[in-house]
Amino acid sequence: MLDAVFIFIGLLISLEFYFSLRVPEGHVYHLWRTMPLLLVTTLTALAVSGIYRTILAYAGQDILLQSGISTLAGTGITYLVSLIIYLFRDQIGTNFFLMPRPVYFIQWVITFFLVGASRFLIRYRTAGSRRKEDKETKRILIIGAGYAGSTVIRDIQNGRYGNATAVAILDDDPARQHSSISRVPIVGGTDMVAETAERYNISEIIIAIATPNGDITTLLNDCIGTGAHVMIYSGVREGAEARDVNIADLLGRAEQHLDMTEVHAYLTGKTILITGGGGSIGSELCRQILAFTPKKLILYDISENYMYDLFFELKEKYGELVANTLVLEVGSVRDEESLWRVMGKYKPDVVIHAAAHKHVPLMETSSEQAILNNVFGTYKTAKVAIECGVKRFVMISTDKAVNPTNVMGASKRLAEIIITSIPNKKTEFMAVRFGNVLGSHGSVVPIFERQIRAGGPVTLTDPNIIRYFMTIPEAASLVLQAVSIAKGGEVFILDMGEPVRIKDLAEKMIHLYGTGREKIVCTGLRPGEKLYEELLLDKENDQATERDRIYVAKQDHYDWETVEQMLRELEDTLERHGDIRQCLHKLLPTFREPEKTSP
Repeated sequence: MLDAVFIFIGLLISLEFYFSLRVPEGHVYHLWRTMPLLLVTTLTALAVSGIYRTILAYAGQDILLQSGISTLAGTGITYLVSLIIYLFRDQIGTNFFLMPRPVYFIQWVITFFLVGASRFLIRYRTAGSRRKEDKETKRILIIGAGYAGSTVIRDIQNGRYGNATAVAILDDDPARQHSSISRVPIVGGTDMVAETAERYNISEIIIAIATPNGDITTLLNDCIGTGAHVMIYSGVREGAEARDVNIADLLGRAEQHLDMTEVHAYLTGKTILITGGGGSIGSELCRQILAFTPKKLILYDISENYMYDLFFELKEKYGELVANTLVLEVGSVRDEESLWRVMGKYKPDVVIHAAAHKHVPLMETSSEQAILNNVFGTYKTAKVAIECGVKRFVMISTDKAVNPTNVMGASKRLAEIIITSIPNKKTEFMAVRFGNVLGSHGSVVPIFERQIRAGGPVTLTDPNIIRYFMTIPEAASLVLQAVSIAKGGEVFILDMGEPVRIKDLAEKMIHLYGTGREKIVCTGLRPGEKLYEELLLDKENDQATERDRIYVAKQDHYDWETVEQMLRELEDTLERHGDIRQCLHKLLPTFREPEKTSP
């Protein structure tokens, strides 16, 4: 061991220096008698100090402190033992190995210098190569020292992550700390993310926790805050790799994975029609339903481009199943004849009504179109579904239908009233309310991402605005759950946890996609927009279903005569191009202006 050589050299030079290169023969014997004790005490002190667990390429002031205290302890203990034995020299008969005091001091200074300087020499000798490595090699911090973490380290060392090096691990289990996995040290707990990233010049962090005990949002935020590229590994299957953090990871809750066993049993072999099938939710519904091997899946949409792209995406994944199962039909929910043509031809068992105008500011200035599409389009689709013998009909609604403050939300509330009140003995009607769907067309997330990648600014209507969020797969799964458990007349909602402050979301996205220097600019609430959204009406009480985290909203009952009168008043207002907003206020007592609902 090199340190043992330094200790020997320190003692030898100190003797030669003290006696001016003329060491008495007696002290030469003292040197050889003292050396074993000095080696044992000094090396033990160095080991206890932790100096041998330090990565020398990053040696700092702590190395000097460890070297100084450890060598001083070794020299001091050796001197004390020598002195005690010297006091009993009459009984022993000789001065066994005590040397002059200055020799010990000189020896300590020389040994301290050699031990400390050797560490810094290694640091500076590797500085050039490390700078080159920093540019070319990813320096990875692993979060988690369990099975997932060890798998990631093995994959890194086997080259699966390219030109990368695992340099440190963090884990909250005290029993694992200060050990190592495949020569990669476990340097502390997850409360040291920022400190460790700076100390080891980390360029990438992989969160490798296969079965997290709780919410990892705080940990994720800490990792993103370092400015390093953050990835998540949760795969337990062979060949799994870490993935980039996506915006769904920032929800503040775990993504809900609902049990789809009954959904599979119900949909297999059935004919299903999706209006708005080319949209964000319609596309995901199509992806999930195809896995349940339906008899036919009909996409009905006014936009042929989205359906066309989806068809070829699914054909690549499912092959001939798509060609034999998936049918594309172009048409509008406003066109009753077109609806009759399609439903009459395919006789669907299930209709999922996803077609709607959903953009709040645009519908404020195009209120007639919102009513024609969202209200009368829903009515016509439901009417034709009954006449064609559809067994179950589910409409996709929105949290903006609860105490609405905009035309879009009011139109969707009226649509809910229609499908929960329409008289029939053949079709079971239900609705599903969503919060904001991450990544859907026109949602805030892709807008923020586009602004961030362009260098900013990120535009936010109000710093205090909050929203409920769910992912596209969650939204589609909730719709399919509703189809499988509905009895008719329900409005289903999903427990989406706590609402998200949009400014916090924007700040996290800036860390995730940007440089951290992009500015956030507040532009003021848009027409019809409120600071917060609710999931339940004031008079509703959530009722749990047999499915975890899915609830049914209990509502006021509307008789069909009242609903028909509502539709006649709306139709009359449309025909004379009257005040749609005033009409909605009359029909929906819960429809209020934004300033009356925002805190």
